[in-house]
Amino acid sequence: MKNEIKFVLILLLVSVSNAWSQKSFDEYYNNYLESYKSNDLVKMKAESEGLMTYYSDEFVGFYFNSYYQILKGDLNKAQASATQAMNIQPLLEYAYYTQAYIDFFKGNTPNALKNLEWAMQLSTFQEAKDILEDMEKIEFFTKKDLSVLKNQWLKYYQNKTIDVNRSFKIDACVSGILTSGTKCENLDSQFAQFSSMKNANPLFQKMLPLLKAVTYYYGGNANESIKQFENFIEISKNFAALLSKRSYALYFLSIIKNNSYNSRGALVTINEALAEYAKLPYASLALANMQMHKIVVLKMLGDKKEEKLQTAFQLEQTAKNIDNDYFRVKAYNSVGIYYFMEGPQSEMAKGTEYITKAYNLAKTVNDKDLTNEVNENYALVKVKQGLYADASKINEELAQNYLKDKKYIDAQNLYNNMAFILYIKKDYRNAITEFEKSIALAENIKKELNAKQKLEYMNNVSGAYTGLILCYKETNQTHKLFDLQERTRSGYLKELLKNNSAVANVKDAQNMLKDDELLLTYSIGKPGEIIITAISKNKAEIRYNYPIDNLIAIKKNYTDRIKKVPSDLNPYMQDYNVDYENGKLIRYANKESNFKKEDLLTLVQWTRDVLEHSDKLEYQIPQADFLHFWYNLVLLPVQDLTAQYKNVIISASSELNYLPFEAFINPKNQYFVSTNNVRYIPNVTVWKMVSNRNYSDDRKSVIAYGGAQYQPSGNVKTTVRTIDDFYKISDAVSKKISQGIYNFKPELEAIGFGGANYLAGTLKEVQYIGTLSNDAKVITGQNMTESNFKKANLSGELKQYKNLIISTHGFTGDVIPEFSGVMFSQPNGGDGKEDTFLLAPEIAKLNLNADLTILSACSTGVGKLYGGEGVNGLNTSFLVAGSNSTMLSLWSVDDASTALTMQLLFKNIIQNNAKPNVVLNEIKRGFINGDFGERVRSPKFWAPFLYSGR
Repeated sequence: MKNEIKFVLILLLVSVSNAWSQKSFDEYYNNYLESYKSNDLVKMKAESEGLMTYYSDEFVGFYFNSYYQILKGDLNKAQASATQAMNIQPLLEYAYYTQAYIDFFKGNTPNALKNLEWAMQLSTFQEAKDILEDMEKIEFFTKKDLSVLKNQWLKYYQNKTIDVNRSFKIDACVSGILTSGTKCENLDSQFAQFSSMKNANPLFQKMLPLLKAVTYYYGGNANESIKQFENFIEISKNFAALLSKRSYALYFLSIIKNNSYNSRGALVTINEALAEYAKLPYASLALANMQMHKIVVLKMLGDKKEEKLQTAFQLEQTAKNIDNDYFRVKAYNSVGIYYFMEGPQSEMAKGTEYITKAYNLAKTVNDKDLTNEVNENYALVKVKQGLYADASKINEELAQNYLKDKKYIDAQNLYNNMAFILYIKKDYRNAITEFEKSIALAENIKKELNAKQKLEYMNNVSGAYTGLILCYKETNQTHKLFDLQERTRSGYLKELLKNNSAVANVKDAQNMLKDDELLLTYSIGKPGEIIITAISKNKAEIRYNYPIDNLIAIKKNYTDRIKKVPSDLNPYMQDYNVDYENGKLIRYANKESNFKKEDLLTLVQWTRDVLEHSDKLEYQIPQADFLHFWYNLVLLPVQDLTAQYKNVIISASSELNYLPFEAFINPKNQYFVSTNNVRYIPNVTVWKMVSNRNYSDDRKSVIAYGGAQYQPSGNVKTTVRTIDDFYKISDAVSKKISQGIYNFKPELEAIGFGGANYLAGTLKEVQYIGTLSNDAKVITGQNMTESNFKKANLSGELKQYKNLIISTHGFTGDVIPEFSGVMFSQPNGGDGKEDTFLLAPEIAKLNLNADLTILSACSTGVGKLYGGEGVNGLNTSFLVAGSNSTMLSLWSVDDASTALTMQLLFKNIIQNNAKPNVVLNEIKRGFINGDFGERVRSPKFWAPFLYSGR
């Protein structure tokens, strides 16, 4: 055990992270060698453990400790340390020596000789005596004979089998790649030399793709890097010596995915990385880095707060195990911000405590980036304490540091924080300045992203846009407010439409409107806080509503019931500042804090549930309460305007996209559609685009698909159980789409998508439509396959029709937004290369020239809600495909009433050349008035279908 090891180590220490030991690596190393020479086992133990703790990503401490444990006779601990050393550096000789000794003492001589031979292949020792000295020392302490190993080792030198120069060369190559991404010349040929040896170590063949992947990554070739990482992960399965490198590769892949705003895929992959690392016996800096990365990914996702907290606690434990203050600060900061911003009100004090601990400890670490990160949260503590000037000073200094270092994402977040501090102080003018700085940075960052990445990025930074909208509302800047509303919805759709026209302004909206039309563009500030830009042909103004008492009242009357508040606490719950959380009463400082985002989401979902079952007697009272509530919240502020303008165009926001405004009930107990015609647009920018997208008049009237024949319902069983399972499917889907693959049969079946019940009404529906015009075409039964539909698209047949109707089962996906679509017929032998489900990514690639597309199916009008965009679902896909408008549904539709709606709609469209949106409103009023019978007067039957577009 000579100084030659040190030469190897110098190469490995290039990328060592901060260590918090008072002793340097060299001191531990040299002290161990001294204790080795003097046979001081106590000191060997202490110095090796110091290296294991403070230099946990280096193999040396674990190698030294394994050797010490062999001397001591504890083979279990020796094996644990040898395993860690081998995983850190599987292509260095040292761990193979200790593994050979361990195997020999366990009676497995063949394995011992095999590991000794692999050590020989990698040996950098010029003479046999260096390793013989190690063996003799083992014999001295254990009183056991190692002659078999000693004799074999001597033979290697006698036969001149060892090539030291070759070993040094490959070591320098591997170390340079893994520590700094340095490209290694002749990598393949060097590895070929080792792989072609007699009894070659199989890890050479396994490690080569990993080294290539890292080289490609640092060379900027992400695509090739991903291929090589994935190759390594596949071929290295079940190799215990590569657990660390497998976690390393998965960690890299997770970073690549997260940098591409594929946070769900990043979470799946970092969880796989951590699962691989969990099989190793010791914590390390690598583990801490992976845990910290997972926290970053969870922060991007936003909906897994508890998991983020648990990961922060795990990071805190890892930091303790490796005695690392840097990661202690990271852990304290993450735990603190959870309790301060996301946890229960009763535990906010813990947030201040943890953030303060992080702040004080960060001062001792002397890391600029870490200090900046902690100071961001420390400024929030100052805000909570009412020290606004201190908070602003901290943030301004941080923002300037970030801009200087070109850390624009961090600077954007800082300006956003500063703006909200000023907003809380009601200093709206200065808040506007800071918000505008934040958004200007965000807009510059977006320029470097593709459409999908912009969608995810806007979801993360939408708070800044909302804050600025609130400030414009407070300062009554109507035109600027509307401009921002336009920029925070349907930007992804605009990008996919590949239209470079400018974002619409108030004047554009007024030019689009007719004299009898009113445009209402909505935004939500705090949960339940409604901001409306109301625009008519000659006027634009801001309307506002935030009835906090009404919001809390309906919450307490309905949604609080799921909390199962003990009856003896009911008197306290009447206080609007009081809530019940985690089994105890909470008193908020103000009423606004007692109505949260989850309360609004619950109200939306309950309203949808009530509407879907509104034909049942027990739902009548809650239906009336909810529909009155929503009218009062979103339409009462503009009631004077809707009384003047019969035709109302709505551009909804956030969760409001999931509700039918026409079903809201006014104070006179009238549905909104009873007094006004209602239609929807994504935003004015897109409305203007599709209004200017004109097709020829000589197109045929309608092509209709219906009466699909499915495999039996329940013919597949779901294998997905948890949200993480869904994320794995989502990641697999994203990968397929990136490769241009659109058959998702395995993924669809995994979540239970298989057969379905036959819908007799869909056949009657499209057969009737076929009778309305000589040029109408109807495709039904086994002819209604996905492959035939795509053939009609490729041949140009679909674009020959003004109207497209698909009457079948429909579905939308929130967790996996790509899994929104419609079912086609499912032949017994399958449908060739198709999976029988036409999904959103496939729909967007269609070539339509349609004025209107109707999906006469269930729940096709909802989708995944993105902050800064709106709902991304089938409406987006059909508009991108070329349809100028759509009619989709918000919930599961009734077969008979849907058929009636479609028959009446198309009769008027085709035979009377009527406008679809006008006809749809008339049909809804017919249902309400009882024209089609008492049974179908409920909103369940007429409210789900919404018209959107031109």
